[in-house]
Amino acid sequence: MPVKLVVVIITIVSLLILENKFPFFHYQNSLRSRIANNFELGVVNSIAASLFTIAISGSGLLVRSHLGLIATMSSPVIAGILSFLILDIYMYFWHRMMHRLPLAWRFHRVHHTDRSMNVSTAYRFHAIEIISSSIPKLVLIWWLGIAGNFVLIYELVFTVIVALHHSNLRLPASIERLLASVILTPNYHRIHHSQIVTETNSNYSSVFIWWDRLFGTYHARPDIDNIQLGVSDEVRELNIWQSIVLPIWQVKD
Repeated sequence: MPVKLVVVIITIVSLLILENKFPFFHYQNSLRSRIANNFELGVVNSIAASLFTIAISGSGLLVRSHLGLIATMSSPVIAGILSFLILDIYMYFWHRMMHRLPLAWRFHRVHHTDRSMNVSTAYRFHAIEIISSSIPKLVLIWWLGIAGNFVLIYELVFTVIVALHHSNLRLPASIERLLASVILTPNYHRIHHSQIVTETNSNYSSVFIWWDRLFGTYHARPDIDNIQLGVSDEVRELNIWQSIVLPIWQVKD
């Protein structure tokens, strides 16, 4: 079984147990249908991304570059750290673009329509967004000559932390503060899922919260418990088909 799949399964099961025992929001409605829809989208996205990767690999368009900055470094430690930072800052700017460009937002909006966040929200994306985010990332990896093991390390960390900050887990205040000095935590990502547009357009980081602080998109608020999640003009509990067609049929952004 691939390492990433093992990490995904362990992460999901662990966070489902923890957020059930230590919930942040106490939802009154059943989450079963929404969770099922989110994970179904995750499976569709995984299949689509795998087929895309196989197609790219089979085409021979992107063969590992030995001329890039990372490939020419003599120190594997420095190369690994730099690779991690480059991939993470790429994800920051990609996420920011998905909010700023109207066409991109139509697809990313699917993710934000979840009004009851839990770990399954981490997999609630449109397949077009997943595939399109892979294209510039693959080009970046090829151009810089980033080794496959460095990409895998980033993907594993990314998988765990993104699942964590989408979860409904209430972390102890001391742990939340400690983690928030380095990574994006559940509380800061809950702000990003607020219905208030200025809050939605903040806290774009995936792993390191430094990027938001550095580029002026960091936002904090004291009353996290009062956040209204989702997007204000979409109150439906979307099934998988409605989620897929939402970017096409929505009337406004």
